[in-house]
Amino acid sequence: MISEDAILETLREHVGINAAQNGEVTLRKEIRRAIEACPHPRRLLDPGSTEWQDLLETVLVPETWFFRNFEAFEALARWVTESWLPTHPGECLRVLSLPCATGEEPYSIAICLLEAGLPPELIRIRAGDISGKCLTRAREAIYRRNSFRTGFDETRYGKYFDNPGDGIRRIDATIRKLVEFDRMNLVHCALPLPQSHVIFCRNALIYFGLETQREVITSLHAALSDDGILFLGPVEPPVALQCGFISAKLPMAFACVKKSSAPANHPLPSPAPPPPHRPRRLPPATRKPGSAMRPPIPTTRPLTPPPDDSVELARALANSGSESAAADVLDRLADTAAPTAEFYCLRGVVSDALGLGDLAETYYRKALYLDPSHDETIAHLALHFEMTGRQAAAILVRRRTHQQISAP
Repeated sequence: MISEDAILETLREHVGINAAQNGEVTLRKEIRRAIEACPHPRRLLDPGSTEWQDLLETVLVPETWFFRNFEAFEALARWVTESWLPTHPGECLRVLSLPCATGEEPYSIAICLLEAGLPPELIRIRAGDISGKCLTRAREAIYRRNSFRTGFDETRYGKYFDNPGDGIRRIDATIRKLVEFDRMNLVHCALPLPQSHVIFCRNALIYFGLETQREVITSLHAALSDDGILFLGPVEPPVALQCGFISAKLPMAFACVKKSSAPANHPLPSPAPPPPHRPRRLPPATRKPGSAMRPPIPTTRPLTPPPDDSVELARALANSGSESAAADVLDRLADTAAPTAEFYCLRGVVSDALGLGDLAETYYRKALYLDPSHDETIAHLALHFEMTGRQAAAILVRRRTHQQISAP
């Protein structure tokens, strides 16, 4: 009989899906369903089989919309007009977007570049994803209301869409011609990624273990031109700082450039140095003797006994020094508790207290993915980086609060 663990390992090896970071209980449920429905379960171990591809489509959760994290697109427009065009007159700008999911991101990039004044003949966008279903939808370029959320300006961008009715819109043919979609696997690359001046790879690393994250960043570094720019998700730049990148110093854009890039190639203004971050004053948690000093777990002591298997119980256990018991409660709540920044921050604090640094970092990143300005997580993650000798990463995380406050 084929085992769930064997299939989990195949998913990790071929597409980077890390069970500990993607809801292991839910993943195992989907795997069990696939095993029960498959006449030949061993095909679920073969990435070339239809059965394995069907399982992959089930466990992937694409989440995207037009102009998601709008500051990144504003920064791209400024970088192109102020930094790239003056040194590359008449040259075609090569852009890579992956994973591109259902296509909202690469189409947003195309619109952004046209709005910035770049002529269509000087724009080439390659977009890739491992999901065949997502790529089919991206090529169709038909979208409903859920794809138009924060960042979409109807007055400014509506002209790039056809409106066939019933709440459906389709990207104009002029924009569709600028984007080429391909099947791409960030983790198991058969070929090197295409050479690019701009790479958008946002909110993909959070699904991988640290070793896979570093491998992916290394591939992106090789694909990016020496004077190019890499856009990541809100919690992902610290990984890039360990792998040959430095911050592009563009507030709220979460962008990086290669360390070898000369400062003159990136003349965009930098924010003033941030003041030192001071976490909110909270009741101190009980710490084990000899443990490192950390910001307190974000909680207040309940006036009444907390209910069984609740976040409140986990907090109380953590504050009493029973981190293992708190971790057990949080594990049982993984599939039922609301996926909030507070919940993942608490999981990170408990994991750190147990000496599970990699797992703690994963939870802190999930918390900041949900709320990039969550003060408690910023404080804990910054201290986590300091305790593991990553001072530059700690500074970058703490700068996040300053950028939120100073943004117009």
